Amino acid sequence: MLAWVWVLLLVLTLSSYFGLSQLPQRRFVALVLVATWIKGQLLVDHFMGLRRVHWLWRGLLALYLVGVMGALGLAFLLD
Repeated sequence: MLAWVWVLLLVLTLSSYFGLSQLPQRRFVALVLVATWIKGQLLVDHFMGLRRVHWLWRGLLALYLVGVMGALGLAFLLD
């Protein structure tokens, strides 16, 4: 299972680098932030082993990811 998650992480990274760079800047940033959020959730669930823990811990890390992605998106909007 971890091998498939790793492959998905690799595909998301490569698509962000190669495929999405042809898009307009705002759409590119939005899609890269979504891909980064998905990658973060995959890391939390599978590599940190938090898939079956209490919902509070997963929720806290999900909120952290949303906060970081929101801050990055705001930084790009203000630039």
